[in-house]
Amino acid sequence: MSGKSVKSVNHRYIPGLDGIRALAVLAVIAYHFNFKWASGGFLGVDIFFVLSGYLITSTMLPLKGNQLTVGLGKFWVGRFRRLLPAAYVMIITSFVWATLFHKELLNTLRGDAISSIFYSSNWWFIFHKLSYFDSFGSPSPIKNLWSLAIEEQFYLIWPILLMLGLYLVKKQSKLAIFIFIGAICSAVLMGVLYEPGADPSRIYYGTDTRSFELLIGCWLALVWPMKRLSSQKLSTDHVNKLNVISLVAFGIFILSIIFVDEYQTFLYRGGMFLFCLNAAILIACVCHPISILGKLLSLKPLRWIGSRSYGIYLWHYPIMVLGTPVHEIGNPVYWRVALQLVLILIIAEMSYRFIEMPIRKEGFRSYYRQYLVFNKNKWGSFSFTRKISTVLVPLFLLVFFTGMTGVVGEEQTQSKESKPTEIKINGGEQPSKHNDSVAEKETTESDSSNVENEKIETNSQSDKEEPKQGENDTTANPNESYNGILAIGDSLMIDIATSLHNIYPNITIDAKIGRQVSQAVELAPNYASFNQPNKAVIIQLGTNGFFTNDQIDTLLEAFSKADIYLVNTRVPRSWEGKVNYSLQQKAQEHNNITLIDWHSAAINHPEFFAPDGVHLEQKGINTLTNLIQQTINI
Repeated sequence: MSGKSVKSVNHRYIPGLDGIRALAVLAVIAYHFNFKWASGGFLGVDIFFVLSGYLITSTMLPLKGNQLTVGLGKFWVGRFRRLLPAAYVMIITSFVWATLFHKELLNTLRGDAISSIFYSSNWWFIFHKLSYFDSFGSPSPIKNLWSLAIEEQFYLIWPILLMLGLYLVKKQSKLAIFIFIGAICSAVLMGVLYEPGADPSRIYYGTDTRSFELLIGCWLALVWPMKRLSSQKLSTDHVNKLNVISLVAFGIFILSIIFVDEYQTFLYRGGMFLFCLNAAILIACVCHPISILGKLLSLKPLRWIGSRSYGIYLWHYPIMVLGTPVHEIGNPVYWRVALQLVLILIIAEMSYRFIEMPIRKEGFRSYYRQYLVFNKNKWGSFSFTRKISTVLVPLFLLVFFTGMTGVVGEEQTQSKESKPTEIKINGGEQPSKHNDSVAEKETTESDSSNVENEKIETNSQSDKEEPKQGENDTTANPNESYNGILAIGDSLMIDIATSLHNIYPNITIDAKIGRQVSQAVELAPNYASFNQPNKAVIIQLGTNGFFTNDQIDTLLEAFSKADIYLVNTRVPRSWEGKVNYSLQQKAQEHNNITLIDWHSAAINHPEFFAPDGVHLEQKGINTLTNLIQQTINI
């Protein structure tokens, strides 16, 4: 069959799919802006994965026989033309901007940029050990490229597997069964590797644990071939059923965006798989020429956004990260959001017109000759765009390579040597051998920050520098209503440890960078002596991630006889609201639990925080310490 007929049938343009792309990318953007009504917006990426699997497989499937309609070389060149140039421009531009204006990001960004250039950033994020102090502050501006890395890895491997599958299995219907089994295996692997309350990065970024989304799209291409979809010979009953199913699937998609969040265990143990099946049903319905929903999703504004969704997805994250102050992360300022949205759309349009489409249609060589080759004799005849590109490209590349080679040094706002990673203050008692062994074990284990562990133990004669007289005017009257106070926390507790110790000389403090509630649960039995009515337990956790209801209940149960003071969190991350809601609920459920509302005290005071937006300056230390003391004294 001629290439023309293959293109006309297998490559049929379906406007409604641009509408799906538009909604998917808008959901992702809303999620990254931390809009509360889009807690499940990250599922937009799942839509893209299913759609990619469906379209790529549809373009390669033969109309007859078992031979692919596109050669492997031609397919890969086409994919490189479509994806690499725009992504590389974004990577270089983001790196240049960071080199000039955000030097503190360079150390992390170098590795991210290299891995993104080779489309392996998802595995880089999984295996590369970033320091704790790099993990907070502003996130990497090119972190969104993890999903493109998975797609590119899929594009390299899938054509070969499809070719082998068609050769070995012969019948496409049987091949579809094997593909669906492969999707199930990937989803099962995600469920097995997922640990509730732990960081889900391994399964979220893994090609193996996310491939079921792409494979569901591939399966759909085999069971719902695009070339067979026709409005002819379709009864009214079938038309009505298809439209009802499409509206139900669309409703499930919208409801998932609104009500799902990334902390739900069900999501990683079958929920994401079911969502992708629903996405496949939605795509199947929209692809059918008779679909009413397909016509609604073909509206021009949606088609415009959908056709530029790749550029929008590429640029939205660096614009948001590099253009948002750290203290606004998680608390969007709407004028800034509106400005960033306009900038995202403008740059995406420029990317579409001047990079994506020209290279896609004409190829790399033609584009290079037209826009990048310098000829001083023809300078006067160059268009304005050509002149701009001729000047800017060498400058950008110069700054990029200068930053990559380390000629421009990054600004270290805070070194990991400046803070201990673990601190234990034992009020009036020496720790037992059991406690020592546990502490040593914790010190040798890798925590969520993946930093080199240090351990500092100090007694009531702390050699740390004490606050100057007058900085904390409540230190002179320590509360004596409890005969023992225990404080368990993470890096924020390390920040305030000296100040707390000055107020309560006999306090016991156990704090460690990166500590999660799940780790505190294992630690709690070592402090069973504090589970008494005349004891107070201060718990300051949640900075490093969310926790399950069972985990926080187990921790609270360990001190059920004591008075518990829960310090909520102010952290520029997506889990902040979820953590604080959970802590508030626990305080309302139990008479012995009191909430210390650090979030309300700190939300409008960026001066309380270090440049990373998490750790505390002296003003923040004093305020949080006083807030704890005032709450205990009530």
